[in-house]
This record gives sequence, C-alpha cells and structure tokens, in this order.
Amino acid sequence: MRKSLFFKIAGQLICILATALFLFPLVLMLIRSFKGEGLHNYVRVFETVNLAPNFLTSITVVFGTLLIVSAVAAMAAFAFSKLDFPFKKAIYYMLLTGMMIPTSALIFPLFQIVKGLKINNTPFSLIFPYATLNCCFNLMVLKNYFDALPNELMESARIDGAGKGRIFISIMMPIAVPGLAFVLIQTFLSAWNELQMAMIFINDTSLQPISVVPLRFTQTAGVQGFPLEVMYAALVICLSPIAVFYVFGSRFLIAGLTQGAIKG
Repeated sequence: MRKSLFFKIAGQLICILATALFLFPLVLMLIRSFKGEGLHNYVRVFETVNLAPNFLTSITVVFGTLLIVSAVAAMAAFAFSKLDFPFKKAIYYMLLTGMMIPTSALIFPLFQIVKGLKINNTPFSLIFPYATLNCCFNLMVLKNYFDALPNELMESARIDGAGKGRIFISIMMPIAVPGLAFVLIQTFLSAWNELQMAMIFINDTSLQPISVVPLRFTQTAGVQGFPLEVMYAALVICLSPIAVFYVFGSRFLIAGLTQGAIKG
C-alpha cells in the first residue's frame, strides 16, 4: 500500500516537473514580450513586418492540407478496416513504413517534384507534401476507430440497401467524429509549425508561411537593433493561433492518442 502510494506521488511529481519545464519557456516568452514598452512591442512588430500575406499563406496551406488529409485518410482507413481487397495487409504496412523515413531525407526529392511541376513559390508547393507526410499516421488513427466498430453495422445497412459510399458517409463517419477531430488538430499543428520545407519551397519572403517569420524577424531585428522584447512579441503573435487551437482541441488530441494506444 505504501509502495503504491509512493509511486503514485512520485509519478505525479514527475508529471508536474515535466509540465513546468515545458511551460517555462512559453511563460518567459510571454512575460518578456510585455517588458519595456508593453503592448507597443506588438505594435512595432506589425510596423516592421507586414504579416498579412504570411498569415494568408499559412491559412491557405493549412486549409488545403486539412481538406486532402481528412478526405484521403478517412476513405483509406475505411477501406483498410472494413473492405476486402487483394494484398490489403501488405499495402497497409507498406504505407505505415513511410512514417519511419525522416522528413529531412525527403526534402530534396520533394523539391525536385515541386520544381518540375512549376508550383514552387506557391501554397501548392507545401499543400501536397504536407498532405502526403500526414496521411500515413492519420490513416492509422482512423483505422483504429473503424476497427472498433462492429461489422454488424455494415451488414444491417447492406440489408437496407445502402452501398459502400452511403455506409461510409452516413454510418461510419458520424461515429468516427472524435478520431476525425484528432486528425484535423494534429494535421493543423504539423502544417502550421513546419519550417524546413516552408523555407526551401517558397523563396519569396512575403509569401512564406508564418512559421518562417520569427526567424526572418530575428535576422531583421538584429540588423536594425530591435530589443529582445520586440522579438518575443513576434514569437507570441506567430504562436497564438496554435495556443488557441490547442486549448479548444486538446481533449480530442488526448482521445485520439488514447484510442490509438488501445487499438494500435
């Protein structure tokens, strides 16, 4: 009894310590952004850099990525979970092996494809790579949700005359809403935060996503002699959409990860 209580308290203390370590840089950044001239630090950010085109690019890229990933991953997960076709398991595990390849190893071939299609310096140069890289993991998550659904649902729907498309849209997708919400949140965070491809595939600084702006602003501010408080304010502005999105969607993230751990 005492041992179990000790391990329980120790585990909680470790979680609290880990949370504090992760939150400390964020809290420090927020506090430092208001030092000196206070809110005027944020005004100076917008006076120095026009962030509207960068935000527009990020929104376009994220929306396009979410649209492709949610549609492709959901349909593929339904097929791998509930339909029978040749080499189903082999194809599924072959797709999952794609998650083992580091993104940095794919940047050069992806850039060659993007350049060959003449879509570099456009949002499409990021939408298609982001969607491709996010599909495999989200396919696995949604497949776990569909695997948990009894096959009797499909059988009863077939008896009523529903086809595969109607079963997918009217029965499977409404039940898998928590999994789809997790997919959307995870994909949003991944696409919004990505930096390497955003810097390489789009050379025009005015068209780059907002994830590149802190680095560019740091370089500009260093030359122009801006204080650190202004750079911290720029970081807060760029990270604020992620914070808002995470606050409202954290429960779906936890539910998705828990379901994946149970069924995966």
